[in-house]
Amino acid sequence: MPSNQNNHAVVFGCSGINGWALVNQLLSGYPAAGTFAKVTAIANRPFKPEDAGWPRNVGDRLQIISGIDLLAGDDQSLQETLAEKIPSVETVSHVYYAAYRESRDGAEESRLNKEMLRAAVQTIEILSPELQFVTLITGTKAYGVMMFDKFPFRGQTPLKESYPRIPDEYAKNLFYYHQVDLLRELSANKAWSWCEVRPDIIIGVAPFGNANCIAQTTGIFLGLYRAIEGPGARVPFPGTEAGWNLLSTDSNQDIIAQFCIYASLQPREKVHAQTFNIGDDAVPLSWSKRWPILASYFGLEGTGPSSDSVSGPEYISRHEPEFQALCRARGLKEDIMYTSIRNTGSRGSVMKLMDFDRNLDLSKARSLGFNTELSTESSWYTAFDRVRDAKLML
Repeated sequence: MPSNQNNHAVVFGCSGINGWALVNQLLSGYPAAGTFAKVTAIANRPFKPEDAGWPRNVGDRLQIISGIDLLAGDDQSLQETLAEKIPSVETVSHVYYAAYRESRDGAEESRLNKEMLRAAVQTIEILSPELQFVTLITGTKAYGVMMFDKFPFRGQTPLKESYPRIPDEYAKNLFYYHQVDLLRELSANKAWSWCEVRPDIIIGVAPFGNANCIAQTTGIFLGLYRAIEGPGARVPFPGTEAGWNLLSTDSNQDIIAQFCIYASLQPREKVHAQTFNIGDDAVPLSWSKRWPILASYFGLEGTGPSSDSVSGPEYISRHEPEFQALCRARGLKEDIMYTSIRNTGSRGSVMKLMDFDRNLDLSKARSLGFNTELSTESSWYTAFDRVRDAKLML
């Protein structure tokens, strides 16, 4: 693997679930100590470095720049801001893009996220003649998993990167496609390369909380369940019979980050303009196997769906006074936990709304030489540990 002691990584969206993990892996010396001399972490959210939980004692290798809104001002003002705030900006060699702006309007979400990516990449391209690689993290919405009963690849798993794009009715408002097309356009006849990394539901956490984080929402529910029902209690799967049996591929934030870095260091001919699925294990998993393992972390017995199944929001509503008291007694971030558990995003979809297998084909990443795997216990338990450390779980 090519290595350059002068590599300088910039991570956009460093306070999110993927951006945080990228900075963590870069500072931890992946894939080898000294691969990156500098790491610049950029976020729109203001935060204190000590709140991030990244490795300490890294000296001047890490620079954190918060309060950067990629949509504020014009190109010139963004260039001036990053030139002023990023030390040695002219040495930036790798861009890892994990920033995101949400909108309930698909067309507007596509416009916002395409414009943010354009501003970030073109600004770094202008400021650094050393730019070598841009990595974009997307997800399995590119396969149409959010289409539910209209999922176009039903019965065609494992999902392969070579599959066509989803029908235009849905594709036109999917910002991932707009971002990929933008990178293809921006990189034409340029020296720098890029790739798209495509995980499924991400197993991990950001220290600042994420309402769509499945490890966080699941951990809040199971932690409260144990506190109320006691150790050894049976906790039914809070989803459907179809959800209990469907196959999927977990994608831990550490595996995603490691692969992003690994791919960005490969020769151009192996990765340029390529899409790679990424996940913990090539062997797919059902909730019937996963749920008992997750419950075990909390000292509970995970069982299948039944008439006694209850969702996290329902369970907290039943026990709101106890939940509030426990959060306050343990100094937890109650407001973030409330927002999270009441969000039915990724957790509700994968447990209740999807009735199809969606496991990923990981052979393309494996053919590149990336063979790292994580067991379900390692993946989820590490995530639960981080959720607890962030004071977002009982």
